[in-house]
Amino acid sequence: DVHGFGTKTKVFLNGNWIGVTDYPEEVAAMLRKMRRKTLEFSELAIVKDDSLNEIRIHCDGGRCCRPLFTVGDEDLNMKKDHVEKLRVGEMKWSRLVKEGLVEYIDAEEEETAMIAMRVADLSRRISESPDCRYTHCEIHPAMILGALASLIPFPNHNQAPRNTYQCAMGKQAMGLYLTSYQHRMDTVTHVLHYPQKPLVCSRATENLAFKQLPAGQNAIVAICCYGGYNQEDAMIMNQSSIDRGFFRSTSFRSYKDTAIKAPPSRSAAQKDKSTEDLEVFERPVDGDTFKKFSPYAYTKLDDDGLPEPGVKVSGSDVIIGKTCRVEEVAQPGEIAQHRKMDCSKCLTRGTYGVVDQVILTTDPKGQRLARVKIRTHRIPEVGDKFSSRHGQKGTVGMVYTQEDMPWTCHGITPDIIINPHAIPSRMTAGQLLECVVGKIAARTGQEGDGTAFSETSAHEMRTI
Repeated sequence: DVHGFGTKTKVFLNGNWIGVTDYPEEVAAMLRKMRRKTLEFSELAIVKDDSLNEIRIHCDGGRCCRPLFTVGDEDLNMKKDHVEKLRVGEMKWSRLVKEGLVEYIDAEEEETAMIAMRVADLSRRISESPDCRYTHCEIHPAMILGALASLIPFPNHNQAPRNTYQCAMGKQAMGLYLTSYQHRMDTVTHVLHYPQKPLVCSRATENLAFKQLPAGQNAIVAICCYGGYNQEDAMIMNQSSIDRGFFRSTSFRSYKDTAIKAPPSRSAAQKDKSTEDLEVFERPVDGDTFKKFSPYAYTKLDDDGLPEPGVKVSGSDVIIGKTCRVEEVAQPGEIAQHRKMDCSKCLTRGTYGVVDQVILTTDPKGQRLARVKIRTHRIPEVGDKFSSRHGQKGTVGMVYTQEDMPWTCHGITPDIIINPHAIPSRMTAGQLLECVVGKIAARTGQEGDGTAFSETSAHEMRTI
């Protein structure tokens, strides 16, 4: 009956309308029961949209799903005996999913679910209505955060935009991005010389291997006005700390070039020319090559057109010498002056450093491929950008030697001085908590826990 479709509930599968039903509650409950009993359907998304009178089922790829505890009769379906079996190894994660104790929910289904942040919230009735009850519970409240936000200590004490800024700047953090960086030819990379594990970590750092490959260093920070060079978002840095290796890094930039081979020719007249390569890695020689750079630019190259590792390069030095063959064109009675043209590659303007690695190999097409990696030593200076893990970014306004820096009664001088006006308006109380917990961790030799929504209170910190 076409005229009766207005009162029926439409059912969609991956966006395709597959039918209607008069019993949407029973259909949705049956599908959810099937998902909780069968491991093959564990990633199925079931959305019952009352506003549009639709049931949408999704099983296609590319959906972000996350695990949640299932709730039945206003209590967790997972009991203490399940936790004990997990602890001793009698039960695995897949069994939790198969038995319906843990359920994967995607972003669209999450809009129609009632999720409790903590187990204690399940005992509190939201409303007397039977339709307004919790359906799921978070495994831990911090699991609502992504990978980058999970690395922020005490993010629940910060203003939301600051956490957003930190998620963007966390991708720019300098550290040790791979242990095999010396054998790679990435275009541009930066490696911090002395990366340190943070004194205040979150539980997510274990799973993200942030302790094994950290980004950043622990610093002694003073929050005070000192002189006038740390106004606004500027900061004062200790020159003696820089001399000891504070935030020193190495920048790597690689250059590559390919020598194109001549296509094979079947013509007897061109047989001799086809055996020669169109492009050759070599140092251009005066007389038969038209050079496009200064004669001094080729001094760092060997006869094979490549520099030796350890050679210093700067300015517009040529780092990959290459010539390409040109047809000999001359007027009648004259001799062609240039048989080759210079196709060399030089450094990017303003770049300097030391040749770190040179590789000569072939690409998948069988053509010769040259790669040169340049290493540059970077030392913090005025104008460099630094940031805490709370979106408090700033630039170095002045560098003072240690004797010109303030000190405590114990003779401790800070590495960085930031302005106190950066704290109240931005409301990054999480940074102040990290300072307190970091000092406790340094004094006691323990590791501070800055996991979001943790039970640690300011009173406990003050007592310690």
